[in-house]
Formats: sequence, structure tokens, C-alpha cells
Amino acid sequence: MDADIIKWSNKEVIELLHKEKLSSVIVDICKSQDIDGRCLLCFVDRDFYDYPFDELKLGDRKRFILLVKKLQKNNRNAMCELGLYDDSLLNPATNINFVGTNLSHLSYNLHSQLQNELYGRTPDCVSNYTDIKASKLKPEIWKTAIALGYVFLVTWVTAVVMVIVHDKVPDMKKYPPLPDLFLDNVPHIPWAFDMCEITGSLLMAIWLTVLFFHKHRFIILRRFFALAGTVFLLRCFTMLITSLSVPGSHLKCEPRFYPPADDLTVWGRRLRQAYDIWSGAGMSVRGVRTCGDYMFSGHTVALTLLNFFITEYTSRSLYLLHILTWVMNMFGIFFILAAHEHYSIDVFIAFYITSRLFLYYHTLSNNQALMQSDSSRTRIWFPLLSFFESEVDGIVPNEYEGPMTILNNLRQWFIQLVTDVKTSSMAKIAGSKLQEGAAMGEYSVVKLVDGIKRNLSLVEEFKNSRQRLVTLDKNVQACLLDELPDTEARHRNIGDLSETLRRDFSNPPSPVMKKTK
Repeated sequence: MDADIIKWSNKEVIELLHKEKLSSVIVDICKSQDIDGRCLLCFVDRDFYDYPFDELKLGDRKRFILLVKKLQKNNRNAMCELGLYDDSLLNPATNINFVGTNLSHLSYNLHSQLQNELYGRTPDCVSNYTDIKASKLKPEIWKTAIALGYVFLVTWVTAVVMVIVHDKVPDMKKYPPLPDLFLDNVPHIPWAFDMCEITGSLLMAIWLTVLFFHKHRFIILRRFFALAGTVFLLRCFTMLITSLSVPGSHLKCEPRFYPPADDLTVWGRRLRQAYDIWSGAGMSVRGVRTCGDYMFSGHTVALTLLNFFITEYTSRSLYLLHILTWVMNMFGIFFILAAHEHYSIDVFIAFYITSRLFLYYHTLSNNQALMQSDSSRTRIWFPLLSFFESEVDGIVPNEYEGPMTILNNLRQWFIQLVTDVKTSSMAKIAGSKLQEGAAMGEYSVVKLVDGIKRNLSLVEEFKNSRQRLVTLDKNVQACLLDELPDTEARHRNIGDLSETLRRDFSNPPSPVMKKTK
């Protein structure tokens, strides 16, 4: 029916009106106004009250409205094909939307409910607005590596700050625990803090499992690193600014005093203690015990981040898993307070800051149009968001990969890596051969140039020798002419003289002739 209504003529519309037993007045109006199937799909509310339908009776008008709305509901794809879905669907301030509902007197909730009732869950049209999926999701592993380096740096700075604030912890005798509504009414449970860390470890195991099977694991992993690093960086400032007194008398906290030594030795010991805290992830089950790092709770930050990431990047149908993670989050917070390791304000501020930063980050990353419209402010206040989410233009879908798919991807990645290594090694060999060939060519060219220079020098030497021989020949001829007694001989042709001399020298006189003379 979706495709047929677009082809309806006025005659078929009239037949439908007769079939539905509508008023003859409506039939006459539709016939006179040449209303076809496309016109019925384009009807909006004001069309039912403007000319030529302004004179209809209330009952006739309502029946005609119901018929048109029913046709529009049953022909959603045809309306998409005609381009009748536009931005007015999302704008609750628009007076008239595409279905003809007057929104000037309706609330936004009523508007949304009306859309759901009239158009249901149409994936072809409405989903494009209500669930904007990202069109490009590049893994960008190098950005994830940068995020990992960022969180490593921040956690190291946090460990150093924890050592500093431990040395500044107020004296318990001079500064007793502050009044606290929860701590004053809940007795101290010694094993509660260990239970908090066990709960956090279970949440970490669930998160690593989700991360392993998620298709876009590198994107959500760098988001986790970026948020964790930012929250703990804020925690460094709050710990340094104000030193709170120890929340419980059961805690044996006192500043550490170092023996007389130079500053370099003292800071060397502090860095050693910071390394112990950093390598133990700040957990008491790993033997880490610190004081003074109260505002705000790092354990609450870890619990809340893990909970939010698990619920965000798993299917909405896994509501039992989401309930479990929320229960573990709340129980972990309760265990922190029951152990009297933090004040209630420490836990509350930690949960608030972590949850707000998570929501702000994902709201901006899921709505890239908002971020692009105010990109300069976003780069200033959320530099990590602008950098890490530059290639993500929408919501990251919760798509997962099975073990076989992961193994195949790893195998393809390994094959590609081996191919790249071979290609690079062959390129290096070819480059070395090319360099050798270039060196040999250069050597040949040098030899060729030297040979040409030698040949040119030989030619020049030959020319000089020839010139000297010509000069010598002329001098010899001149001397011979001077020795001849006959004056006419001096005027002979040099060529004849040369011929005579040649003949004389070739036929020297015999010794007998010399004697007779």
C-alpha cells in the first residue's frame, strides 16, 4: 500500500471516500480541488480548518482527519520517499509539524508521545533522528597509545602528590576527626575497605571482558583513559589545596620525618615511596597505606567510572548486568564509608565529578554538530575531547565480535605486520643496493671525467708539440737557405727546396767521389 498511494488519482481518492462513507460535501470538495494520493499525505492541521474545509461540520471534519492520519501512519515509507520528514519533527517549538499537529499548546512530552503513537518505531525515517550512529569509526590506535601515556603520567603525578600530602597530614591530637553525618552514626567495620577493593576488582574484570569483545574497543578505551586521567588530575589539585584531618581514630596517620640529609636524598626517598604507591595502584590489598588524600575519594572515582562505562557500552537489554554494576557501585561506596577511610563529602564529590564529566564528554562526543558550532570554546575547555573525538561523528554503536572473529583479526593483523616488515626489509635492501649502484656510478663518472681530462691534456700537448715542430721546421729551412751560395736559390720555392734536400739526404755522395774532388 505504501507504493500505491503515491500513484492514486483523484478518482481513486473519491472511491476511498465513498468506501469510508464520508460526507458528500467532503467528496465534492476533493473532486473540485483535484486531491490525489500525494495530496492526502501532505495534509497538515491547518488544511482541515482553512478553505475549502472551513465550512465542514465538526463530525465530518473529525472523521476526515482520522482517515487522513490513518493513511499517513500506514504509509510512512511513502512519506519518506516524498521528503515529508524534515527538521520540524525534532523541533518542539515549531507550531506545525509534518503530521499537522498544532504544537503551540502542547508540551514537548506530549509532542514526543504523539510522534510515537502516530509513527511507531520506523527505522527508515525516525531512527535517523533519534539514534544518530557514527558514520566513521577509525580505531586510531596511536591516539589510544597517547591516552594511555596520559593516564600513566597522571597516575604518577597523583602518587607523588599522595606522598606530599601524607607528609602534611594534620596531627590527630591537635586536629580530631571532623563531624560527619554518616561516620558518626555508622560503626567502623575493619574489613569493609578490603571488600570495596574486591568489588572494584570484580567491576574491572567485567569491564575488561566487555572491552575485549567490543568491536570499537580502541575508541572506548581511549575515552576511559581520557576521563580517568582528567578526574585524577583534578584530584591532585583538591588534595594539595586543603589538608583534611584524619576521618577516624583507628587510622595510624602521622607525617613522615626524614633524617637530616640534602634535598636530593629526601626527594629520592619520596619518589621511591611514590613508585610503591603507583605500582600498587593505591590499593590497600597491595600493601599501600596512605593518609591525607581525602578530598576526593579515588576509590569512588574508579568504581563510578567502571560502572558507567559498563552500562554505556553494553546492550540495553542486559538490564540485569546494569543492575548488578549499580549495586556493586553503591555497595563499594558504602564499604568506603563503613571503613571510615573517607568523609562522606569525599565520596559525594567524587561521584558527582566523575558522573558529570562522563555525561559531558559523551554528550559532546555524541553530538558533533554542537561541538563543531562552538569548536573554539570546546578546544579550550575540553582539549582532550577535541583531539580524541575528531574522527568520531556520532554515537558509537554497541557492536561485538566473537572469539573467532577476534582471532581472525589478530591473524590478519599479524600477517599484515609480517608483510610490512618484509616489505620494509626489502625496501632497505633495495635502498642499500641502490646506494651501492649510485656509488659505483659516481665512481665510474669520476673515472670517466678523469679520462676525458687526460685525453684533453694529451690533445693539448699534441697541439703544442705540433706547433713546436712546425716552428723548428721553419727555422731549419731558414738556416739552409742562408747557407746556399746561389742567390736565386734563396728565392726558390720552399717546397722545391725541401724536395731537393730530401733527395740529397736520401742519396748521399759516395766516398770515391769525395776523393776525386
